[in-house]
Amino acid sequence: MDDLTPRQREVLEIIIDHVEKLGRFPAIRDIAAGLRLNSPATVHQHLSALEAKSCLYRQGRRWMLRPELRGGRGVPIVGRVAAGVPLMAVESIEGYLSPEFMGHRRGRFSVRVVGESMIGEGILDGDYVVIDPDTPVNRGDLIVAYVGEDQEATVKRLYRDPDCVELRPANPAFEPIRVPVGDPFFRIGGKVVGLTRKF
Repeated sequence: MDDLTPRQREVLEIIIDHVEKLGRFPAIRDIAAGLRLNSPATVHQHLSALEAKSCLYRQGRRWMLRPELRGGRGVPIVGRVAAGVPLMAVESIEGYLSPEFMGHRRGRFSVRVVGESMIGEGILDGDYVVIDPDTPVNRGDLIVAYVGEDQEATVKRLYRDPDCVELRPANPAFEPIRVPVGDPFFRIGGKVVGLTRKF
């Protein structure tokens, strides 16, 4: 963040404040109002610059704030992930997991599991899995992946074949998800490195 211009820093502060208070990325008009601008094109230029400087990223057509920029209150819970049929990924901070309990490292985030396709791994509906986007991912690792144009999120085991990526469930009632190699909408969000359950 040291290489941001004063204006880019101002845009980023507006975004962080909005995400912290409302749990979602601000609309272009909200950013423009905060900057006292009338031009959405100027806001888009600032967002593209922040993406180039690794402060933001895109999830489908949505802008997203890097999880590590969301504050120091712990591992952010940034939405839901399917253990079953993939769910559309929605930017929504539900709370924070204790950094002490989860061994918090910069960049980690958490998602709430919905569904039962991973019960064979001990991952149940309502559990929280902790994701590390910077840990290398290998064949057979448990991951969160985003599939399709709408960037639907799912937690599965990763296997690669010459012509496809296979996301395997841990419940015989569910079929694997197969994604062709080179699919422009497939993205690995990170490796699952922790799990917690609230009673």
